[in-house]
Amino acid sequence: MARILVNAGIFQAGWLLCVLYGNAVALACALVSALVYRKWFCSGVRDGILIAATVLVGFAGDTALGLAGVLAYPSGLPIPPFWMMILWVLFAMTLPWSLRTLARRRRLFAVLCIVGGSLSYLAGVRLTGVSFGWEQPQAALALGALWFIHGLVLPELVRRWELAGA
Repeated sequence: MARILVNAGIFQAGWLLCVLYGNAVALACALVSALVYRKWFCSGVRDGILIAATVLVGFAGDTALGLAGVLAYPSGLPIPPFWMMILWVLFAMTLPWSLRTLARRRRLFAVLCIVGGSLSYLAGVRLTGVSFGWEQPQAALALGALWFIHGLVLPELVRRWELAGA
């Protein structure tokens, strides 16, 4: 239980630091989180594959939001800033630990992704240089739709991670 709380706490602290301080702190968050993850949580190459696959899913979704104009990134490009990719790395590290039990309950996980993922972006927009290119209600619906897709895809990645360890 303590490991699950540490894993969740690292994500929450990392989210806050990356959102508040951006690229300047994101790399440090990633390095510290990776060191802790490797020492306490990592179960081999399959973790790296799960993390990489999750980051690719997140990057694709965030880029789609940029291309569609839902989110406007400070660079003016449709690709998310570096610190947002670090958030996906941190989130990916929760999937086999603090979110594993939820990921096994696909419907509940999808609903929680819609709510939690969307709220995370809504809060992030208020705290960063990222802005909405759409009106907030429409942007929230787009975020909810994207996070519903994430809520269906990510449990499948966790399932494959579990099968690779069996």
